[in-house]
Amino acid sequence: MYYSTSIRLIIRRARHYQKYHPLLYIPPFAKNIIPKLDKDAIFLGWGYKKSGLEAMKMPKWLLLEDGFIRSVGLGVDGYPAFSIVEDDKGMHYDASKETRIERLLNTYDFKNDQKLLNKAKEAIELIKKYKISKYNLSPLTIPEEVKNQKGKKVLIIAQTAGDNSLKYGRAYEFEPKDIILTALEENPNSQIFVKIHPDALTGKRKSSIDVELAKKYCKVITKNTNPIMLLEEFDKVYTQTSQMGFEAALLGKEVITFGMPFYAGWGVTKDKLQNKRRKRKLTPLEIFAAAYILYSSYYNPYKKRECDIIEAIEEIKYQRDKVLNA
Repeated sequence: MYYSTSIRLIIRRARHYQKYHPLLYIPPFAKNIIPKLDKDAIFLGWGYKKSGLEAMKMPKWLLLEDGFIRSVGLGVDGYPAFSIVEDDKGMHYDASKETRIERLLNTYDFKNDQKLLNKAKEAIELIKKYKISKYNLSPLTIPEEVKNQKGKKVLIIAQTAGDNSLKYGRAYEFEPKDIILTALEENPNSQIFVKIHPDALTGKRKSSIDVELAKKYCKVITKNTNPIMLLEEFDKVYTQTSQMGFEAALLGKEVITFGMPFYAGWGVTKDKLQNKRRKRKLTPLEIFAAAYILYSSYYNPYKKRECDIIEAIEEIKYQRDKVLNA
């Protein structure tokens, strides 16, 4: 039986997936009683948030979090989620230890699961065709300064400081200026662009890279734009731990990481750090199959039913177009 100390996790996510039934809410002060009454009790928590940290103290636990294709728009704007990821070892962004996604990537027999690879290939083609990312209400346009730039173009993807993927993905082993200086040094004949998070530009949150240095030596992209369409314009991408780095790899771009996201260390990216636990050479297709299919579960909130990744992509595209064309 499943339990959680988070009512929000139960109502908004876990209850939609049959595999987590039966599922009960337990007040935090009473959670230690449950394993004595139910030896098979599994506690669900949300990532490395409070409920997740509480769950990890229990004998058996699972952590859930947003999947890599989450929703039409942002969750804070009320758009319901299409996916979750599940991990019984940690979270996909935690490079400090073996997680379930790392174990899958190290051990799964992809070559003998052609059905999985075929579905992954179909999903990737739809992602490219429909320009699908984690969130999908960004304008389907390309900034003029990017479109009009001739020659080779390099993109640096900045994140917001304090992001768990930076903290646990070893990005803080570098200084905020390092990724910019390296990109400038390694690409003397290319135009360097930097995509800075909107909250960092407005001062609401601090950027993960040196914004003033970026403004001085690079062209800063300030307009919100579709991630896939933006990545298609570039030859090379520098990232810390952003999911956009993996999306760039799916598009066949050269990707350099200044951290250890789940997709680094498998021979798909050029990494400034090493992870000795990651021992295989994989393809972008195999990493996608593991992360977006084996590690993820999907639910169609508009049709109120569990679904696969293909239905999720198709529904997001349909709902997005309705909003953008309204």
